[in-house]
Amino acid sequence: MNRRMIVSDIGGTNGRFAVAEFIGENDIPEISDIQVLTCSDYPRFSDMLAAYVKRFDDDIPKTAHFAVAGEMTPEYGNLWHYNWDISAAELEQEFNFTRVTLLNDYEALVQAVPYFSENDLKSITKKEKGIHNAPFTVFGVGSGLGGSIGIPSKSGLKVVPTEIGHISFAPKSELEGELLNFTRKTVDHVSIETLLSGDGIKRIHDFILDKFGGPSKTMSASDITAAAKKGNIDSCIKAVDLFLAILASTTGDIAVAQGAKGGIYIGGGIIPKIYSLIDKDSFFERYTDKGPMRRYVEKVPVHVITSDMPALLGAALAPSR
Repeated sequence: MNRRMIVSDIGGTNGRFAVAEFIGENDIPEISDIQVLTCSDYPRFSDMLAAYVKRFDDDIPKTAHFAVAGEMTPEYGNLWHYNWDISAAELEQEFNFTRVTLLNDYEALVQAVPYFSENDLKSITKKEKGIHNAPFTVFGVGSGLGGSIGIPSKSGLKVVPTEIGHISFAPKSELEGELLNFTRKTVDHVSIETLLSGDGIKRIHDFILDKFGGPSKTMSASDITAAAKKGNIDSCIKAVDLFLAILASTTGDIAVAQGAKGGIYIGGGIIPKIYSLIDKDSFFERYTDKGPMRRYVEKVPVHVITSDMPALLGAALAPSR
């Protein structure tokens, strides 16, 4: 018997919707009818969902798994980027769903990890395999920084959502100390998300301009990373180098703090796009610079997720409430 559901991956910038269909006894669904909408175009989540479901006429799937970048329970959540309150019961009533399940976007991404192939990942570390059935961590950098822990068990994969993006930033060099002091002028709590995000890239670039000089025009995060890839604007190259150094240190912190011996998987909208700029030797040195825990971290592989919209797959695989 075929099962169809609507799935989503809602971030701080875009909302991705699709239909997931489990055909016969297949464990992995087919994903179709993908549509990407801009969150800021809609006053509520339900308005964005309505824009998507109008494509189906009367053939709307009756169940839905909505992955959203926020603090979520299966019944209720909030996308803090827009202060969208989202209620499963209200969506069921408004759209005539029989069941709606809400989950964090990185909860969804954890569910997809066991189904990744080699083509879905690029490794940063030389070690590519973690300990079998050990906990693993998924995190991503985009409009913010989110993550979850996956814990394999005999009864299935357990997921622990986290708020790692709000961990305080800890500088590892004199330059990063100056960056911290610069950022404190405008931000009360400088977390890793303050710097490891789209806005974070812009903050780092502003700091580089303040310290070293350069073009005064305001640049978006995508403009900065594009210029760094072309290698034609020195301030952008320096900003992305510093961004990636902070990413490496933070990844090592996460490996230690979360016991991620099964590996670390980095997704989100930014890192996969600038994977080619990562100097693997420099990354590994910063990543493993954890004092007496160096050997511990050396054994934890780090991968970048290159699969297309993997959270949609993970949302479909997540258990219903």
